[in-house]
Amino acid sequence: MNKLSIRYLFPEDPDALSLFESLNELEEAIRQRAFGLFSERGTAHGGEMEDWLRAERELVWMPQSETMEDDKQFRLRLIVPGLEAQDLQITAMPDAIIVQAEGASKEANEAKQASTVPFRELRGRKLFRRFDFDEPIDPSRTEASLAKGILEIVASKAAPAKQVKVAIQGA
Repeated sequence: MNKLSIRYLFPEDPDALSLFESLNELEEAIRQRAFGLFSERGTAHGGEMEDWLRAERELVWMPQSETMEDDKQFRLRLIVPGLEAQDLQITAMPDAIIVQAEGASKEANEAKQASTVPFRELRGRKLFRRFDFDEPIDPSRTEASLAKGILEIVASKAAPAKQVKVAIQGA
């Protein structure tokens, strides 16, 4: 079992911009592919949503996953065959966990360059999953491990805020 490193990110952190930049780049790639599909259809209106969804399916890999919750933590499991710990980037924020990776292995890319490929289902899609939570988590108490193609992430719920009584003074 491989332990994975997790990036802890709070909205006020300067690094939060890098996450949003990578999301913008992914959205732009989807937009360009959707426009390409629209052009291939002869620029006929009426299928733009289908073009966008097809572009997402072609460029973004959303592996099967499950979430579990108890009183103290959230547990996520994703099926990520063929990925190594160093391929995965996990970001924990107070309200969500984001899992990212490149979908095609280096071996598949090397095989493509070394020979003619008459059939190909191995392509460079990005893994991107965002898991939002109803209750806040403590990003610094989040752990991840990878074993036999199963990524498991455990995120501890944040301690509830303490109530403070405020005395009201009359004038």
